[in-house]
Amino acid sequence: MISIERPLASGADKRLNSRHNNRMDDFPITPPIVIKDTPKPRRLTTIEEARDYVGEAMRLGRPEPWREVWHRLKSVADEEAAIEAIGDLRELLEEEDLLLPDRGTR
Repeated sequence: MISIERPLASGADKRLNSRHNNRMDDFPITPPIVIKDTPKPRRLTTIEEARDYVGEAMRLGRPEPWREVWHRLKSVADEEAAIEAIGDLRELLEEEDLLLPDRGTR
C-alpha cells in the first residue's frame, strides 16, 4: 500500500476551509500552555500555535482524543469556542502528563 502524506495547510488552504476562521488565529492563550518538549519546554500562546502543535502530534500517531481537540481548534469561530477548545487542550495535555506549570519565563 502506498502512503501519501498531505502537506501542512498553507494560508490559501486555510482560507478555502469554510470551518477555519483566520481572525481567531491570534486569539491569546492566557496563561500560555507550557508543554514538556525536547530540547526545552514549548509555549503555546495563540490558537494557531496550539492547532499547529496538535497537528504535529497527530502526525506522530496520537489517539482519537487528539483528533477531536484538533478539530475543535480548527473550527474556532468565536471567543467562547476558543476558550472551550483551549480548556479541552489543557485537559488532554494534563491527562497525557505533557503539561508543565507556567512560571512566566520564556
